[in-house]
Amino acid sequence: MNKTALAALLAAFVATPAVAADMYAGIKLGKARYSISGARPSTAIGVFGGYMFNPNLAVEAGYIDLGSVGTSSATAADVSALFFYPGDVPFSLYAKLSYANSTWKDTNQVQYNSSFTYGLGCQYDASQSLSFRFSWDRYLIGSQVAINADVLGFAGMVRF
Repeated sequence: MNKTALAALLAAFVATPAVAADMYAGIKLGKARYSISGARPSTAIGVFGGYMFNPNLAVEAGYIDLGSVGTSSATAADVSALFFYPGDVPFSLYAKLSYANSTWKDTNQVQYNSSFTYGLGCQYDASQSLSFRFSWDRYLIGSQVAINADVLGFAGMVRF
């Protein structure tokens, strides 16, 4: 059921016609903090692309490497809906609801998890084609042991 919903959302994203400055792509850099006691923050880096339906609603897909904790590492791929307020000014706030597939790799095992995730952020539109974001995102990692990864990130994106 979840894979069907994800496939339908991706199909809608790909089938939507592009209008100038409605599609965008970006790179995100940040720090991931895990809910494991004693774990040090690690560097997270990711890429994303999306489509703005209107100034208040966008959908995007992304991939992020959440770094490592000791001998373990995590990655996630997600499809998200972003809700902006107010969406028609250079500076706006947004809430993000995502469905993510995450992977937690350890020396002896690999755990996969699919779950809803969420985030909050702000976006500054520097020009018609260039924007910057500051965000907080929470990813639920691992299936056998519940591990959260909170990512504070900075992103740059280009509209085309």
